[in-house]
Amino acid sequence: MARLLEYQGKDIFSRFKIPTPKGKVVRRLEEAKAAADDIGYPLVVKAQVYAGKRAKSGGIRIVNDDNELLSAVPVMLSSTVRGLPTDTLLVEEKVDVKREIYVGVTADPSSRTPVVIVCGEGGVDIEEMAQQRPDALLKFYVDILRGMHVYDALNLLRSVPGISSQERLAVARVICSLYALYRHHDCKLAEINPLALATDRVVALDSRVDIDDDAVSRQAGLNIEMAEEAGNRSATVLERVAGSIDHNDHRGTVHFVQIDPDLSYIREHNMTPIGFDCVGAGASLAMMDELVPLGFYPVDFCDTSGNPVGSKLYRITRIIFSQPGIEGYVFLSCISSQQLDNTARGIIKALKEIYVESGGQPNIPSVLAFRGAWDEDAIKLLADHGIMGGRWVRVLGRDATERSTAETFAALHREWKAAGGRC
Repeated sequence: MARLLEYQGKDIFSRFKIPTPKGKVVRRLEEAKAAADDIGYPLVVKAQVYAGKRAKSGGIRIVNDDNELLSAVPVMLSSTVRGLPTDTLLVEEKVDVKREIYVGVTADPSSRTPVVIVCGEGGVDIEEMAQQRPDALLKFYVDILRGMHVYDALNLLRSVPGISSQERLAVARVICSLYALYRHHDCKLAEINPLALATDRVVALDSRVDIDDDAVSRQAGLNIEMAEEAGNRSATVLERVAGSIDHNDHRGTVHFVQIDPDLSYIREHNMTPIGFDCVGAGASLAMMDELVPLGFYPVDFCDTSGNPVGSKLYRITRIIFSQPGIEGYVFLSCISSQQLDNTARGIIKALKEIYVESGGQPNIPSVLAFRGAWDEDAIKLLADHGIMGGRWVRVLGRDATERSTAETFAALHREWKAAGGRC
């Protein structure tokens, strides 16, 4: 899924009339000063990173005057929060909070419906709360044909003590707006933690909005730069580029995420980095299970399936081969109805542009296994274009297994290393 930063989520909140504190996004101290002059003290300064529990890691600070701001902002912009570098801050007004509650909307796999979750205690780890005190979570399962209505939210909030009728109505409206946001933007999760009951209003102090990565192409207005969840880190340049491949083109999908973009894990475990692409997530996992015991570690996870057009294979192959430090490339298709001749055309065009002098023959070990519909046509195309005859290329057909493909690659890599290699 594609996770938005807090300020991006709050921007969407404002479109759905969910109240948020007055705030500004800043990336330099001068911008923070201007924001402080506009908003007024006291302020809350928040690191914009893909991580929870920021306050415990120094990622959220309260500043009461110019001196505290001048001290906090440079430190925050030059530090990491839970191992993540910070280059963007959200400067917000400090809200006078009487009480905090939790509100979220997500999908419930057992009922196959969206579920609204409310907890009378906000600012808590909701996963831990679900484990330790499941009775504290109030749930309403939404019929998507019927929708979520204010009276549904009001009935749900009857079990939350200590809320006035006016506050209960305001929270109910926020719940309905959050559900509308969840549906409109193809979310996997829309969450406010906490939703604050202030002295004069109800206000969302934080936001968490996760978009279904298969729906990113429908959410162009959100300016999401990637289609895959990259974990608790920002997207890499290559992930941003790959995330744009499916935009405005629904003919098959390309999922790409860099597992070890700086090769730190690979170096630590003395593995060999390789580029990787498979048709089908199951085949990808099976292929990885065969490669890793032989000492090869894919620096990326890539699944090109759903019968994508050749142009998509061309773009993602260019991306895979542009990863620095790779000592090989493995492509394998699952046995499916995907039109592999189109797949081959995309790969061939990319290789011919990358390796111009050799006519598209890679200078690193490359094993391509075509299994399924039009696999013989795909192999013939590689032969006709002269790529199949490359010294460091092996092309396998429908009889190949994941294990035999991995063993073929391992043997080719040993031969390549013995000949001096490229890396």
